[in-house]
Amino acid sequence: MKSLVIDKRVIRNNIKAIKDKADGAAIYADLSANAYGMGLWEVAQLLRDEGIRNFVVSDPKDAALLRKNGFTEERIMMLRSTADPVELAELIDLGVICTVGSYDAAVALNGIAEARGTVCEVQIKIDTGLGRYGFDPSELDRVAAVYRYMSSLAVVGTFTTFSASWRSRKETLAQLDLFNSVLDRLEEMGFETGNAHCCDSAALFKYDFGHMDAVRVDTALCGRIPGKAIPSLSKVGYIEAGIEEVGWCSKGHKIGSGHGVVIKKPTKIAVLSVGYYHGFGVDRHISERGFFDRFLSRRRSPYVRVNGQRAKVIGNVGMLHTLIDVTKIDCTVGDVAIMDVDPVNVKGLPRNYK
Repeated sequence: MKSLVIDKRVIRNNIKAIKDKADGAAIYADLSANAYGMGLWEVAQLLRDEGIRNFVVSDPKDAALLRKNGFTEERIMMLRSTADPVELAELIDLGVICTVGSYDAAVALNGIAEARGTVCEVQIKIDTGLGRYGFDPSELDRVAAVYRYMSSLAVVGTFTTFSASWRSRKETLAQLDLFNSVLDRLEEMGFETGNAHCCDSAALFKYDFGHMDAVRVDTALCGRIPGKAIPSLSKVGYIEAGIEEVGWCSKGHKIGSGHGVVIKKPTKIAVLSVGYYHGFGVDRHISERGFFDRFLSRRRSPYVRVNGQRAKVIGNVGMLHTLIDVTKIDCTVGDVAIMDVDPVNVKGLPRNYK
């Protein structure tokens, strides 16, 4: 008796906050990683109902799923650059806007489109510091070649991705300035850059710059932008799990694997069959934080809610089980525990939409 609960009402409220913050800029909804664990198809439907028609995916199969299920008129953009001919052929067949982040990717895509007698819409990716995909700002001659010699490619946009928007205003501003300098140079060369965009969720909500023609939102949809909480956004996703066992442990009793925990006083303990395998107690941003933040996170004991009260987790979260202190909580087997969790980390559980 456990499931990942996704509250659509909360997602809708987050969408409203995104629209208000975008202030007229086009919104690209990033549905990568199964819509950050919330469910690709379900979230895409909700976004379309809220008037959003531009979607971003990171895998051709996600674009195929959307097209197969009625998203025929919506604009779908492939976020990552690829020179894989199999993927490129599939993306062309699906009518997807392809990202071109290298000369090799551009040549491969142009050749396939030319052989099929079609023109493929593309967005040029500029690497300003993240380093995954994108033309280096120093190689604009290669970008120019896309415009001049690749007649089967139509440039409809130019973008970059910030590397630390949630953490560093200074670094983000420097990358924005670099991106703007690239746009200026391309325009001086006589090229149309199309829709320019760089803002991700963190940049959109933390700063008052960089909105440009469009914004790309990802973690804002689930209200889980790393760093300090954003007042206008609410977290999406929690696990409901029934209590499996309830019992008392005496003072001095040791519980948990490894070194375990020694109980210091008589304690009533409840067992939940949910652990880090399911995504509870997992922080996907911890590796990006500084030493002090990592130190504090280790000292903070996670908790769950049982019958409206907080119950502290005892010891470490296990792979498949979590023990909680319910000494002061009136509860029994079958009562439901509410466990906050980032949906992108969850596996092995069905989704329940409210």
